[in-house]
Amino acid sequence: MNLLDLLPPQHVIVPLRANGIRSAIGQLMDALESAGAVQPAEALRKRVRTEPLRDIVAISEDVVLPHYRSEAVRDLTLALGISPEPLIPLEPGLEARPRIVALILAPNEAASLYLQTTSTLARLLRQPRVVDRLVAQPDAAAVLALPELQNLRVQPSLTVRDVMTHRVQTVPPNATVRAVLDLMLRRRLHAVPVVGEKGEVLGMVTDGDLMRALLPHIPRAGAEGGESGEGPLNRPVREIMTRSVLGVSEDIGVNEVASMMINKDVDQVPVVQAGSITGMVARADIIRKLFGRA
Repeated sequence: MNLLDLLPPQHVIVPLRANGIRSAIGQLMDALESAGAVQPAEALRKRVRTEPLRDIVAISEDVVLPHYRSEAVRDLTLALGISPEPLIPLEPGLEARPRIVALILAPNEAASLYLQTTSTLARLLRQPRVVDRLVAQPDAAAVLALPELQNLRVQPSLTVRDVMTHRVQTVPPNATVRAVLDLMLRRRLHAVPVVGEKGEVLGMVTDGDLMRALLPHIPRAGAEGGESGEGPLNRPVREIMTRSVLGVSEDIGVNEVASMMINKDVDQVPVVQAGSITGMVARADIIRKLFGRA
C-alpha cells in the first residue's frame, strides 16, 4: 500500500493554526469528519480533551504522531497538519513543540496495519530535511507532490521497528548505582542499557541487578551500626550490570523476537543497528500495541 493512498488532499491542513497539540488533533478530526472518513466520535474527542496524551509518539521536537484505536473509523485513516510556528503550550511529560502533527486513527482489529503505518511515517518524518521541506510548502497540493512522499510504501510485514520504543534512556558504564537507581525510579523503568561512547551496548541494568547489589547491605532488624547503604550506591554500574545481553535488529519479525523473548525469559531487549542502540522492545509493548484496545 502506498502511504498517499491514505492521505487525500482533504486530510491535509496547511497551514495548521492551533493553540496546542490537543487543539491541533481536534482540527484534524474536524477535517476527517468533514471528509466523511470518521463518524461522529464524541467519546474519542473527550479522550483527546481530558486524558493525558499517552497515545502519542514524539518523533522529534518538530514532529508528533498522535494515534488512537477507535470504532469511529472503519479503515485506517490518516490526517496531516503543518503549522508555520511550533505549537504551544507544552503538555506535561511531552517536551516536543511540534510543527507537524500526523494523526492516525484505526479500528481495533487493524493492529498490524496501524503499527506499520506509524512506523513508515516515523521513518519519513525523522529526517530533518524532510520536515523542513514539508513546513516550507504553501498548501496541501504542494505537500502531497513532494518527491519524498511519492511511492512511499507501508511495508507488508510487521517488524521490531514497528513496535519498538525509539527514545531510550541509556547510561554510561561509569554512572553510579545511585544515579541509575534514581533514573529508573523517576522514569519507572525496569531496565536501562549501559552503552559506550559509540552507542554500543555494553550491558543492561535491571531492577533485579539492583536488588542483588543492594539487598545484602540492608541492615537487619535490631542490628546496631553495620555497613552504610551508601557504599554500594557509589559503585560504578559496570560492576553490577548484566553483561550478556540479547540484542535484536530493527528488521527482525515481531513473531520471531516474541518467541525469542519467551524462550530466553527476558522482558525487554535492546534494538541494535550498525553496532549502535536505536531502541528497545518489550513484551508489554508488543502485547499492548498488537492487542490493546482503545
